[in-house]
Amino acid sequence: MTNLTRYSVQCRAQLDGNTLVGHAAVFGQMAKVGNGYEQLSERAFEDVLKLPDSDVTSLWNHDPQYLLGRQSAGTLRVRADSEGLAFENDLPDTSYANDLRVLLARGDITGASFGFIPDLDKSTWTRAADGSQIHTINGIKYLRDVSPVTFPAYSGAGVALRSYDFGQPSGRSQLILARARVTSRRGSR
Repeated sequence: MTNLTRYSVQCRAQLDGNTLVGHAAVFGQMAKVGNGYEQLSERAFEDVLKLPDSDVTSLWNHDPQYLLGRQSAGTLRVRADSEGLAFENDLPDTSYANDLRVLLARGDITGASFGFIPDLDKSTWTRAADGSQIHTINGIKYLRDVSPVTFPAYSGAGVALRSYDFGQPSGRSQLILARARVTSRRGSR
């Protein structure tokens, strides 16, 4: 059985509005994982973001008790761009989201992360100069969450609280959201 993996990326926070935007993953950066390294190729999110049953969530520190947004509800939008996995999260008016706003404004929360299951059939392995293994993830089977986190592992991604327009969902995106709502009601994976 394949385990859920979580990566973290360093980010800088800026308070300006009620929407958390940034990158939960960045392409081409190495992360030390166990005795080796891992990195994401620019193709990593191509297939998973097209899945009709995709229902990514935003969680504070990957904790499902602190739900911040959900793709199927339209309060979380994710997409791949030239930098990595971009997200936009309309934060709820809850006590924990308000606490998160304060921590972001103070600079106490400085990271973002994502939880996923890699497609090992699309992965490649090479060796680093020090002899350690480098795992390049070229595809992801399942994208579970994008999350602001306390302890990031990657550097290079940014997040901010501000008003930002990702645009209206396309007809295909609306279909994906509708299918995700139906699938999520059937039970979790």
